Amino acid sequence: MTEHPQCFKLGPWSVEPSWQNVVGQWMGRIVVLWLGLGLCWAIHPASALATTWYPVAEASQGQQQQFIDIDSVEFLGSGHVQVSSYYVDSRAGEPQRTDYLTEYDCDRRRFRDVEFNGPVGSQGWMPVDPDPLNSAAMEYACAMALGIEGMR
Repeated sequence: MTEHPQCFKLGPWSVEPSWQNVVGQWMGRIVVLWLGLGLCWAIHPASALATTWYPVAEASQGQQQQFIDIDSVEFLGSGHVQVSSYYVDSRAGEPQRTDYLTEYDCDRRRFRDVEFNGPVGSQGWMPVDPDPLNSAAMEYACAMALGIEGMR
């Protein structure tokens, strides 16, 4: 009998995998995927993942628009509410979008931008009434917050 070199001998790595092994590997990958998705969900609050943009006001024949994310409305207590919004200005031709995270004082009709286009916000409270778009966003967010708080 002729002896074959060691490299031609069959080992466990050269055996064709059975269908049970293949299914087991895929099930393991699916479990890891679900665990990863669950971890992402646990790290990020639901409001950060969900966005339902709703137009609350427009001006200049629709060339200026204000939208709020109704999923981000958060009642902070003492008549204060926080909401994500964005403003679009198309008066100069190309639409310019500005994103905001705004806190409104519903009782005193004032606001402060916690963030706009990044982490820097306004220094203090400002009246909302001179700006009809911002005023509309505040009224909508405050009405939603009162409804949310009333259900608790």
